[in-house]
Amino acid sequence: MKYTAFLAAAIFALLSISGCATTDALQPGTGGSTFEVRGKTYDEVWQAVLRSAGRSFTIVENNKESGTLKAERGVGLTTMGEVVGVFVSPASNGAPVYAIEVQSLKRSKLELTGQDWTSTIITGIKAELDQ
Repeated sequence: MKYTAFLAAAIFALLSISGCATTDALQPGTGGSTFEVRGKTYDEVWQAVLRSAGRSFTIVENNKESGTLKAERGVGLTTMGEVVGVFVSPASNGAPVYAIEVQSLKRSKLELTGQDWTSTIITGIKAELDQ
């Protein structure tokens, strides 16, 4: 019994000092998956981003003017949680093409479970835009 309690405390301590990903770690141009959207307005693209991310995440930053959305998902049975960022450029109406970058990070670098949400978010945005 003492060994189990010690092991649980050691694992918790290790996870605590290993560093955690937060929404601050999400920055455009730092390794996400990017795709392009043509034939849609910026407002249509932004609404698709909001709806897609909002299905599975709590949105913590919603800045339409800069084209930045950051969201998080809490701890679950098999995960320490995840964070996602969606970056749209240019962040204005009238562009012939919009580049959308999606990033997904696990909260803990030591986490073996959890999900990469990149393809889910991209598929959701494309479905919202009927592409």
